[in-house]
Amino acid sequence: MTTVPTFLVAGAARSGTTGLVEGLRTHPRVFVTQPKEPHYFALHGGPADFRGPGDAATINRVAVTERVRYINLFPAQHDYLALGEGSVSTLYYAERAVQEITTINPRMRVVVILRDPVERAYSSYSYMRARGFEPHEDFYTALADEQRRRSESWHHLWHYTGMSYYASCLRTLKDALGPDQVRVWFYDDMVNDYEAVVSSVLRFIEVSPHPDEAKGVGRVNVSGTPRHPSLQRAIWWATRHESLRRTAKQLSSYTFRERIRRNLLRPTGVPRYARDLLNPLFRDDLREVAGMVEGNRPIWLTRHV
Repeated sequence: MTTVPTFLVAGAARSGTTGLVEGLRTHPRVFVTQPKEPHYFALHGGPADFRGPGDAATINRVAVTERVRYINLFPAQHDYLALGEGSVSTLYYAERAVQEITTINPRMRVVVILRDPVERAYSSYSYMRARGFEPHEDFYTALADEQRRRSESWHHLWHYTGMSYYASCLRTLKDALGPDQVRVWFYDDMVNDYEAVVSSVLRFIEVSPHPDEAKGVGRVNVSGTPRHPSLQRAIWWATRHESLRRTAKQLSSYTFRERIRRNLLRPTGVPRYARDLLNPLFRDDLREVAGMVEGNRPIWLTRHV
């Protein structure tokens, strides 16, 4: 019998999905693909042909768009209780993704993590700046350039405001799979009690948490301003060479690499002008999201209920 995924960590981008996936990966009965983001459900039938700076070396290179190749990412023989992946594109391209999700596994569990949309947008910008891809030194100019980038097929992480609209995508997933198979968590809870969120997600994907689950992982893939620009440029250069990337992964652990990367970045807050400019854009969208989410909600969402 062909092995198929049983869960997806679907997004939103820059909302803690990598940290969650790495926490799930520590469980001995959970399998997560390499790459963490094959982008199959968003881009199936491809090929991936995005045109933004760095897109050829990143998403175009790692995306798995053929069904046979995607299924082969999962072990044919195993004793795992849950198998999954963590492509944030699945949420953003939900309209395209849902039919293929239900074809592959109509019982798929989908994990969604949401973040304050303005913080999410600014984190995405800061992340692309730290990787050396974002050409604009200020967020405002990058925002003004978003529509051009989208029309020229820069990939979804460049869609700073676009990826911060959640309601339509979330509703599409819930309508296709049913409310019991799609559940929402929040970035704020990941920050406040990471291990509790990992345990909660494990129960949702029908795996019993272990007492020491995910300790030592915590926040990963953070964004910020480089503390040492020259050193950061050297790292940018190295990460764009596959042989060097492979060697670094073989010689060091994921948590070690993330600790180094985090220490090289200086956290930066969202500029006030960005809050004033963007908050009104998301008001109606968040009101709709609030109506689809049960239980405790973060402050940025409760004010729209």
